[in-house]
Amino acid sequence: MKGMKPMRKRIRTATRLGLMILPVAFSTACNGDNGVTDPPPGPDPPGPGPQTAILEGDVRTTRTLSPDTTYTILGFLEVQPGGELVIPAGTLLLSDPNTKGTIVTLRCEGDQPSGRLVVQGTAANPVHFRPAVDGPLSRGQAGGIVLHGCAPINQPIPAVSEGVARPFGGDDPNDSSGEIRYLTIEFGGVKVTPDNEINGLTMSGVGDGTIIEFVQTHFIADDGFEWFGGTVHGRNLVSTGNDDDSFDCDFGWNGTIQFIVAIQDRNLANRGVECDNDGAGSNNLPFTEPNVWNGTWVGTGIERANNEINDGLYLRRNISGTWRNLIVTNFGNAGAVFDGTGVVGKLGTGELVLDNVLFFNNRCLSSPEACGGGGPIDDIVYRLDGAYTSAGVGAQFAGATILEGDPLFGSVDYDNPMNGTAPNLLPVAGSPALDPANAATPTGPAIDPSATFLGAFDGTDNWMAGWTVWNTQ
Repeated sequence: MKGMKPMRKRIRTATRLGLMILPVAFSTACNGDNGVTDPPPGPDPPGPGPQTAILEGDVRTTRTLSPDTTYTILGFLEVQPGGELVIPAGTLLLSDPNTKGTIVTLRCEGDQPSGRLVVQGTAANPVHFRPAVDGPLSRGQAGGIVLHGCAPINQPIPAVSEGVARPFGGDDPNDSSGEIRYLTIEFGGVKVTPDNEINGLTMSGVGDGTIIEFVQTHFIADDGFEWFGGTVHGRNLVSTGNDDDSFDCDFGWNGTIQFIVAIQDRNLANRGVECDNDGAGSNNLPFTEPNVWNGTWVGTGIERANNEINDGLYLRRNISGTWRNLIVTNFGNAGAVFDGTGVVGKLGTGELVLDNVLFFNNRCLSSPEACGGGGPIDDIVYRLDGAYTSAGVGAQFAGATILEGDPLFGSVDYDNPMNGTAPNLLPVAGSPALDPANAATPTGPAIDPSATFLGAFDGTDNWMAGWTVWNTQ
């Protein structure tokens, strides 16, 4: 109602002592899971108009938020083993910058399953997570969302997570950390300690019982999405304007992702993908082995927008996996880099596959000696002993479908990809991306096998429309 001031209530989740602290004027209501539903009905319900509330502490049972309440998160809001936080469509979550407001789910413990985050957004009514600030927004003001599970990793168990330093990993590949649909995580990546930021969405030892669909990470001060081991799958993932890598994987992640988009900011970005088996490039099992289909990457177009060279797919440190039906455009250096003898050797054995790729407008500014010959294969280079080289690349990819040409997007600004306006990445008629002869049939769990086109879009369905955000401050 015009002119009506928001009602403010302070609601803490259960503390570590198991207590629930509520305002005197409100009572609790138990749902079928013996949890709390917001706003709790009672003899003195909230007044009319928008509501506000503070969330802090722990979630130990099932807690369901209310879409007509704006929640400010203080500190690490932890969903404990056996707990569940349910966030309905249209809910606005604000991260307090001073306390690094972050949602954290914890791994299984004893007979308790991993904590679960259930985000019930829709295309028409997404859930937004952004900083609780007045005025312009900037990277690093908000925290992020960090999921911990008991799925396999290739490190000693439990490992300790990046950013929030909680344990993760186990022996249950089917573990569930929840269901997330139609969520935007905006202007996050708050620094916890020096050189230790929180990513947009971090999945640490998360199992394939978890659902991750239609999630955007936007203007994060670290990686957009990062997987540390686990078996979780994902689809319809959007990484926009993020400071570090658009997508990052490590510690033995074995999952399938399909329909993914990265748009980089010329003012600050790193690589389109950075993927390792672990920091040492060891033979630790399970190998990092992602199954990646139908991705579109638009890089910065300059040599460096961050401290690293602007490469598209940077695959290194002994990973395996499959990368197919991709469009990689506008990177300041190579479209794809295979760094190290481990990954180059796996290309030869078929343990690592890159095929059905359309490259366009990648500049090779840092490695002209390796990719200056004039052909699609020149978008792919090896990096051995710290130096870029094209030796052996042509023979390795001679039988692959590696193309170079304009994908004919509906609209994109290659000079300033993140300009505050949503690009149209649907290829138009005549695009080589839409020719099924250039694509492979996607395979794997949680996959759409009909997506026999290159990139994230089929030319008709702009699945990013309506729920994603594009503001740059």
